[in-house]
Amino acid sequence: MDIKSIMILTVIALSAPLACPESVRSHPVDSFIKETIASNPEILAAKSAFESASAGISQAASLDDPEIWGEYDRITGDRSSSGDPMTTLSVSQDVPFPTKVYLRAKIASKLAKMAYENYKAKERDIVSRVKSAYSELVLIYSSIDIDKENKNVLDQLSKTATTRYGAGKGTQAEALKAQLELAKVDNELIMLEQKRLTAQARLNVLVNKDPGTDLGIPSPEPAIEFNRPLDEICRLAVDNNPELKAYRYAIERGKAAYDLSLNEFLPDISLKFKQMVGDGRFEDGAWAGMVGVTIPLWFFQKQAFGVKEMKSDLEMLKAEYKGKENSVLFEVNDAYARVVANKKLVELYEMAYIPQALGTVNSFMKGYEAGNADFLSLIDSQRMLISFKLERYKALLDLRIALADLERSAGTDI
Repeated sequence: MDIKSIMILTVIALSAPLACPESVRSHPVDSFIKETIASNPEILAAKSAFESASAGISQAASLDDPEIWGEYDRITGDRSSSGDPMTTLSVSQDVPFPTKVYLRAKIASKLAKMAYENYKAKERDIVSRVKSAYSELVLIYSSIDIDKENKNVLDQLSKTATTRYGAGKGTQAEALKAQLELAKVDNELIMLEQKRLTAQARLNVLVNKDPGTDLGIPSPEPAIEFNRPLDEICRLAVDNNPELKAYRYAIERGKAAYDLSLNEFLPDISLKFKQMVGDGRFEDGAWAGMVGVTIPLWFFQKQAFGVKEMKSDLEMLKAEYKGKENSVLFEVNDAYARVVANKKLVELYEMAYIPQALGTVNSFMKGYEAGNADFLSLIDSQRMLISFKLERYKALLDLRIALADLERSAGTDI
């Protein structure tokens, strides 16, 4: 193969989009996300916590169990005229002040809503990690494809350089340089294979599969279109971020707990009904009813400090919410800045750096044919082209990771 044919092959191979046959493209990211939501242990644990908290609402709204008493009174019977023992059955029920039951149910409801938002926050976090791991796997496969294409071209160049050196038309340095570049590519392929196995294992763990499961070649990811302003993303985050919503429910729970502490100054009611039993049957008219109320006599030691405790907790929750809001907005700003920066980098590589590098390779090819450029410069220009293509994929990976982080912070798809 002559040098002109090799250079044409170089330009075509490095400028054409890399793609694998459709038959081996499998496992789109959406399928991983669905599988992760259905099987990831952390998500399932958070979901169970929410279901557990939901089951507590009905319990909080219910009364305590009634008590049934059976009484056999021989002492009173001995002192009565008949001398027969007295047997009574009684039922008692403690009834809290009605507003207390309502507030306890309200607190349980807010706890359930907090658990739900924590569950959605965990889901968002895991999905973000799946997207990042998937994009990393795509990058690694793309890098392997580029290095394999580069290796094929370098192999042909190495053979040509060796032939030219044997014919006295080239130098030994040209042949050695081509062989050195081939050795570098082999080293890179070894490291990429290790990274591929690590990225695949990371994705498998998130999907709750055996880390060694072969996932096949991931499908190409769709093009990224993003032009939303920062202030809009910040508003979305404040409204939709699950952690912020959980804090808002925590504040509502704190308010209900504070109201409940004030209601602890109100008395609870105790009801009791007694019925005498004689000869195995209820005696007509032999019954008694009792009503009792609790008196918050020690309010200055108990209820008053309960109010103080709940008020302090409420103020703490408000302060924590503000801190969390600031943290979320920082995360949004950081992720947004990374999205914008990497988007510009990808565009620069696609519109400027890679086309310029392709032009440089073509220029050195013509110069080498005319005897105006040396072989080493040709190799260097090709290495620069490969570097730009790999850096473009790296910037694309960083862009997708930043987008995944931005969606996690915003609490919604963008």
